[in-house]
Amino acid sequence: MKKITTALLVLSFISIPLFSGCQSKQLQEENAVLKGQVDTLNAERATLSEKVKNLTTENSALKSQVEGLTKDREELTAKAADLEKQLAEAKTPKGKKK
Repeated sequence: MKKITTALLVLSFISIPLFSGCQSKQLQEENAVLKGQVDTLNAERATLSEKVKNLTTENSALKSQVEGLTKDREELTAKAADLEKQLAEAKTPKGKKK
């Protein structure tokens, strides 16, 4: 019994480092894969950040353009209303002004 226990103990001491080495190699491979994924995600994040920056700049420019066009539209609408008023006054006979 003592010999069997000793043999199992020696076998354990020999086999544990082998299994640990296998696990260590597997973990190193997984770690390398994960590092690659992190690098890929960081590159994608940088690309997306640049796109967001460009879109924000473009959005600001478009908002300014819309504001300018809105102001022009309001001015043109006021001028059109004034011209319509002048036209209506011109069509009204001079003797029948209200």
